[in-house]
Amino acid sequence: MVYGIAVLAGMPFAWPYDFPVNLGGAPSRPDLRPPADGKRRVVVLVHGILRSSHAFGRMTRTLRDHGYEVLAFDYPSTSAPIEAHAARLTAAITRLAAAGSRPVDEWSFVGHSMGGLVIQEHLRTLGRDAAPPHACIYIATPQRGAMLADLRKHWFLFRWVMGTEAATQLSPGDAFHGRPAPHLDRSAVIAGDIERDHQAIPGPDDGTVGVEEASLPGVPRLLLPFGHTAITARAETVEQVLTWLRYGRFETPAERLLRVGRDG
Repeated sequence: MVYGIAVLAGMPFAWPYDFPVNLGGAPSRPDLRPPADGKRRVVVLVHGILRSSHAFGRMTRTLRDHGYEVLAFDYPSTSAPIEAHAARLTAAITRLAAAGSRPVDEWSFVGHSMGGLVIQEHLRTLGRDAAPPHACIYIATPQRGAMLADLRKHWFLFRWVMGTEAATQLSPGDAFHGRPAPHLDRSAVIAGDIERDHQAIPGPDDGTVGVEEASLPGVPRLLLPFGHTAITARAETVEQVLTWLRYGRFETPAERLLRVGRDG
């Protein structure tokens, strides 16, 4: 009952999960720290629907430990359309940029699930004179909608829990998905594949979003054996985000085995 009252009062639905799953140590990879050149580097983290910024708890701590400034963006994901969430994100970024003692040299974005769509809409609204992002990493983002959302969008329980705003835009047929994803040359995809294919999702999936649904044409893609909800909290995901931010590529399985063997 206490939890139900807290949710009705505005607490994110998944907060009781997001917080504890991200407890524990943060990965330490000194080799993935950015260059010591004095630049102000900000990484913007955007959670998905029903989630909270605590879904990025381990990633937030790790990025800060490795020299990045972090904006872990919170927003009421079920109560407005994606465009409104993107406007909130733009305002939060503007405030952060103004609060610093010097301009931001590099903006990078990491979005989980619907959070990736919020990031894309934010980037689409920027003027032509805006500097391009350093990197955009999409984790389990349904790039052109999710079949599962389409199948369930008329269910009473789906609409009661997920809302009737952004959640309905996750349907593949929604007009939102006719907008091109910006900055594909600076983008990367991390998708989950738990090898227990959901019958309603074509091909391999993470239990919620299909691998193909999370993919973007011509954009590098990394598959990790994690489910949709937990993928952002996994150490390997966090390290791969660090790798992409530092080198613009993912760590290969061979490199990982070699490093683990050397360190172990």
